[in-house]
Amino acid sequence: MDIPTAACTSRSKTKSFFGLLLLTLLTGWGCGPDSIAYQSFQDARVVNDLRLSGKIDSSTFVGAEGVAILEIGGGGFGIGMMGGHGVAMRRLDGAWSAPLPLDYISGSIGLQIGGKTADILLVFRSADSFDDFVFNGTRFIAEASGTAIRATGAAGDPMKAGETTVISIVKGLYGGAVIGGLGVSIDEKLMRKSYGEGTGPRDVLDGSIKAMAGAESLWSAINH
Repeated sequence: MDIPTAACTSRSKTKSFFGLLLLTLLTGWGCGPDSIAYQSFQDARVVNDLRLSGKIDSSTFVGAEGVAILEIGGGGFGIGMMGGHGVAMRRLDGAWSAPLPLDYISGSIGLQIGGKTADILLVFRSADSFDDFVFNGTRFIAEASGTAIRATGAAGDPMKAGETTVISIVKGLYGGAVIGGLGVSIDEKLMRKSYGEGTGPRDVLDGSIKAMAGAESLWSAINH
């Protein structure tokens, strides 16, 4: 039986739409930072903005074993896409490691419409939770309409309550309730460009690598 032309056109548009979504997810969201110094300055701004907004204070980082800071953006209509960049740092005897560059990407399926950007700070209270986030890098975070991205140990969220605190500033319209897949990976290209060929992520996080320009501004923002 012949399929009506209108139906074929609709299916073709649908395939093109989902193809574009997939391509965007696979290639990342926007252009990445060209230096770890730039990303560190950006993430220092995130920390300072969170402090000025009253979302964090001097007690936020007490007992922290590690932190991750992400700048993300995206939008959705039925299927949402978000992407961004950031850094992770480990606590080293009262100081902080050099920043390890991260990439962020997520896709979520649910009833949603609109777009948003978010600055996110994750504070890890155990070394295991920090390592799991950085090196395993995939999480599912429940989102409710009008609320910040969170990780509190709720159903469908494998981050353990009490071990990870997520603090964010979210801007933009976003409606719906979804469970989205959040993926974080190490930006190895920027890591090697910043710290030299042959550098591994554990070299950066265990203090073996000298921090680049920009790191001090981020350390200062956290230790303020």
